[in-house]
Parts: sequence; C-alpha cells; structure tokens
Amino acid sequence: MSVRPCLRLMFLVTVCCLGLTRQAAAQWAAVTFHVVAHEDDWQLFFDPNTYGDAIGSTVKVVLIYVTAGDAGGGYGSWSNAREEGARRAIRYCADVYSPSTSGTFTSTNFNGHTISGYTYKNTRSYFLRLADGCPDGSGCGASNYESLLKFRTGAICSMTAVDGSTTYTSWDDLVTTIEVMVRAELANTGTTYTWFNIPSSSSTYNRDDHSDHTNTGYLMDYVAARMRCANVARFMGDYSATQPADLSDTDTEIERTVFAVTDSALTDSGFPSTQDEAHLAFIGRNDYVATGGDGSSCFNSGPPCSDSGLVECSGVCVDLSESPNCGYCGHSCLSNENCLPDGSGSYDCYCTGPNCN
Repeated sequence: MSVRPCLRLMFLVTVCCLGLTRQAAAQWAAVTFHVVAHEDDWQLFFDPNTYGDAIGSTVKVVLIYVTAGDAGGGYGSWSNAREEGARRAIRYCADVYSPSTSGTFTSTNFNGHTISGYTYKNTRSYFLRLADGCPDGSGCGASNYESLLKFRTGAICSMTAVDGSTTYTSWDDLVTTIEVMVRAELANTGTTYTWFNIPSSSSTYNRDDHSDHTNTGYLMDYVAARMRCANVARFMGDYSATQPADLSDTDTEIERTVFAVTDSALTDSGFPSTQDEAHLAFIGRNDYVATGGDGSSCFNSGPPCSDSGLVECSGVCVDLSESPNCGYCGHSCLSNENCLPDGSGSYDCYCTGPNCN
C-alpha cells in the first residue's frame, strides 16, 4: 500500500536568549542534555553519566522525555507513575551532596507547544508525552497506532500528546520544538561546554533496539546537525544487554540504585516491579560513541542589540518585555496572560484574567 506523504511545513526557528533566569550565569560550568524515549531509559542506558552530572551543583542538567512510556495504555496512572519515577530518580541524584528541597512543576510554551516540566535544584525535566510506539514502531491501539517511526517516515502526518496537550503537525515541527527548548536552556548560561546524551540511531552499532529509542536518536540527530557546537554521546540501548559488563563495582551499584528508586514509583502505585531479568540485564553496562562539537559557542554570549536595549532573536532585535518573546526568544504568552517582570530582572508570562487558578 502506498503512503501519501505528509505536507512538510516549515517553521521559523525562534531561539531563546534567556535560560534559567534565577541562576547566575557564572554558576553553570556546563549544560548537559539527556534526551530519551522513556522515563527509565537514562537510568538503564546512560548512567552513571547522568548521575555524575546531576550530583554537581555547577552542571545544569536538562532531561527531555519524548514519549509517555505508556506501553499502549494511553495517558493515565501507569504513565503518571513512570513520570514520578523519573522525578524521584533525578531528585535522588541531585540530593547526593545537598539536603532535599521542594521541586516546581512548570508548563512552558516552546514553538507554540505547551510542555509540562519539573525543576529541581540544578535539573530541569520536560515531558512531551507522545505515544509509546511499541517495540517495532507499529504503534499501540490506545493511541491510534501512532509512533515516532511512522511520524518520521511520513506514514502519519501529525502526532498528538497522549494527554491531549498539543499536536505536532510535522516531523520538522517536533525537531524545531526540541531545538527551541535546547536553545532556551542554553541561552545566557555562560557555559561553553555542552553535551547531548542521546540514543544511537545506528542500526549496526545499536542493533534491534526499541523503535522509540532509535527514533528519539534520529530526532536528536536532526537537532545536533543544526547545533554543531554541541558534543554528542550516542548510547547503545537494548542491545547493550548482549555486551560485556564494563562498569566498575561502584558505578554498577549507582546504576542499580538509581533504577531501584525509579521503579519504586511503580510499586508504590500498585504496579508490578520492573526489576526483572530483562531490565536488570542492562545494569553494569555503559556503551556509547562520542563525537566532539565544532568548538563554537552554543548560545549567543554577546549583546549585539545592547545599544538599543533590545536582544537578538534569530538575527532580529526584540524587546523581551513583550510577547512573543517574553523573557526569552520565542516565549509566547497565552491569551489570558501578560508579560510582566518576574522579580529576577527578567520577564515571564502571568495569568491576569478572572479565570486564573
């Protein structure tokens, strides 16, 4: 059966010129991104790398979860428990050398899409909640058989978050949204050291992997191609279970513990533990291929519009006190919000209408 190709819409890439405004620019020695398909992926495939970044207060750690990890169940208690597991895991890492505190749930607009987030100490998590495409990418019934594989290859022309929060109308729309998100977190951080930690999309190096892992890798390959400044580590996924254990006893125990913390959210919610033979086969293994960036800076560190009191966004000088660039480039306020001072010298969108919660 022939597949009608989707219309490829072109989106203007608006990038952010202000990152985590409540942190001093000099605080961040590095910004690292850990982009995964499912809520337990970095714990099983990336650690101890993610752990090592998160325990240090000078590294800003951004985690992006592309799917809801719902395994065909749609949005509900299972996917919520998986998100809580991811939050517990990153809190555990960030609390190693400092007392625990409270996190903040966020909702941020990137490229016209509302993304749920969670900020804790030096970490920020984003949950895109796209449908789990099942291992072979054929999709699952609860989500109309949508999958990242079908979206990338044009078999479907749009993809909607399982919680109904937003719809991506093309693969380029999704790629651009991630790029805008990444640039928002990098802008004005003061760092020149950036890493993308992502799944490998290589069918030879990373054989027989879950389709969501591979296509999340492809997604970030597109972003990395647009941002050659970043160093990139491409991790082996399910195939790592066939590789010899290569972590030290200490690092293996770290990986095992972080995964146990992640799993506790499932068991606390009444779901079976995932500490089974299949998942534990990944423990003690950390396989990836790293490539260096081109040496350029990943953010606009200069003030090209300083004489006018404006800031550059995609080559245009704009006023960050106004939507659609409220506080940073591309940040649009909703219809019931106004762009107002946030108390830290920047601006943010605040609901000012009668229906504000």
